[in-house]
Amino acid sequence: MQSFNHGVHIPYDNTFGKLTGTRVHDQLSFTKELDKATPYLNRAVCQGETLQQAIIKWYRINDAGVKEKFMHIILKNVKVVAVTPVMHNFKNTGGQMNNPTESISLAYESITWLYLEGNISYTDSWNQRVVA
Repeated sequence: MQSFNHGVHIPYDNTFGKLTGTRVHDQLSFTKELDKATPYLNRAVCQGETLQQAIIKWYRINDAGVKEKFMHIILKNVKVVAVTPVMHNFKNTGGQMNNPTESISLAYESITWLYLEGNISYTDSWNQRVVA
């Protein structure tokens, strides 16, 4: 994975600062190099498949200089909603060393943010009614 983007927001009135709705989950998007998963992701978007689960594992370099897993994002009932391949401009010096990539966008029924140290987690589901 080369890049990642996701957000959750809640609508509010700019004038009075009051909440005007319930939370909204944005698509979860990431960029990766083309690989053996590419045909499967394209099949999923073309056929509207639901993937039971997707887990994104986050790593960091700790103080000892060792790579460690520290967080998971767990998605349930996942839909691939966009696959966009990108060929970088190889005529530009910076593009010469880049392999082709693709941007993937996912929608999901539920998401769990799990911080591994202390097993701290929160799960939210789009079909849960939350009143602002």
